[in-house]
Amino acid sequence: MDNLAIIITAILAGIATYTISVKLEKGAVFGSAIVVLLSGLFLPHFFEMGTTLAVMATTSSYAGMVAAKNVPNLKEMAAVGFIAGVLFILVEVPFAGVGGKLGTIAAISCLGWIGLKKTLVMVLAKKEKQQESTVSYMK
Repeated sequence: MDNLAIIITAILAGIATYTISVKLEKGAVFGSAIVVLLSGLFLPHFFEMGTTLAVMATTSSYAGMVAAKNVPNLKEMAAVGFIAGVLFILVEVPFAGVGGKLGTIAAISCLGWIGLKKTLVMVLAKKEKQQESTVSYMK
């Protein structure tokens, strides 16, 4: 249940930051600052694991600072938030106290998503090219 809360927080915080930054055109720093401030003020008071959720929201807000050309819509931002949540869960205990962890998770989440998209495009283009060559061979 705790992991589900972390992932949901990651997705929502990333989407909130992205919305403020890109959709409302307030800028990445402002968007992240608002999400971090509100999550730090409210999550620890309303949830038993609120401090952890606030840290996750901070991490995901860093990921939400991504440029719109790299993550052009909210669905993709949700995917980046999901990746950030999973990475956070995986490194929370082994890297406790390690400096720069949150920004690194955010960067890996964004770069991982961008790489995944580019790989998928290449695979689909190659598959399409193979299908075209098969069709032209059959003619």
